[in-house]
Amino acid sequence: MQRKFIFVLLSIHILSFTTACQETPPKQVSSPPQREKPTDSLVKLNLSETCQSVVNHVKWQSTQDVTYDPSYFTISYPNGDVPANKGVCVDVPIRGLRSIGIDLQKLVHEDILNAPSAYRISRADKNIDHRRCTNLIVYFKRKNQTVPVSSNEENYKPGDLVFWDIARGHVGVVSDVRVPGTNRFYMIHNICCGPKMEDFLFAAPIVCHVPFEKIK
Repeated sequence: MQRKFIFVLLSIHILSFTTACQETPPKQVSSPPQREKPTDSLVKLNLSETCQSVVNHVKWQSTQDVTYDPSYFTISYPNGDVPANKGVCVDVPIRGLRSIGIDLQKLVHEDILNAPSAYRISRADKNIDHRRCTNLIVYFKRKNQTVPVSSNEENYKPGDLVFWDIARGHVGVVSDVRVPGTNRFYMIHNICCGPKMEDFLFAAPIVCHVPFEKIK
C-alpha cells in the first residue's frame, strides 16, 4: 500500500514537471508606434511633384561629401556649377532648383543685366552673382516671390527658401522631416561643413522667406 502511494506521488510530480517544462507560447507584444515619416507621405504633406523633387535633392545633398569652399570659380553658362564636392550655402538651393529645370544662374544674370542699379553692382558676373545671398534676395523680391517673415514655424513649408542675417548672408531649404515634438521642419543648409539637415529655422534672425510655390 505504501509503495502504491509513493508511486502515485511520483507520477503526479513527474506529470507536473513535464507540464511546467513545456514551451509556452510567447506573449503577443505590440510593436512601438512608428514615428511619422513626412518624407514618405507626399499626399499627407500635400507636396507637388516638383517640390518633392527639390526636397529629395537637397536631402540627398546632405548625404554627400562636400567641402565648404567660398573660392571664386569660373563656370559654364547657363546651368553652370562649381565642382560637385565643393560649395557654399547658396549652392544647396541652386542645385536643388536646377534638378527641376530652374536655373538661378541664368535668371539672376539676366535680371542684373536688365536692372543693374537694383543690385547695386557695377558689373555683372555670371560666375558668381547668383551665388551671393544679397543678390538672390533682391531677385526674389523683384519677382514678387517672397512673403513676410513670420515667427510662426508652421508658415515654413518643405521646399521653401529661408535667408538669415548671418555674416554676409546665409540660406537654407526647408526639408520635409519634422523636428520631433514641433510643427517645424529641419533645415538643409551648408554653413561650414557641407550640407547638413539641422533644426536651424530660428537659429538666427530671418530676413527673407521664399515659398517654393512662388518660385518660377
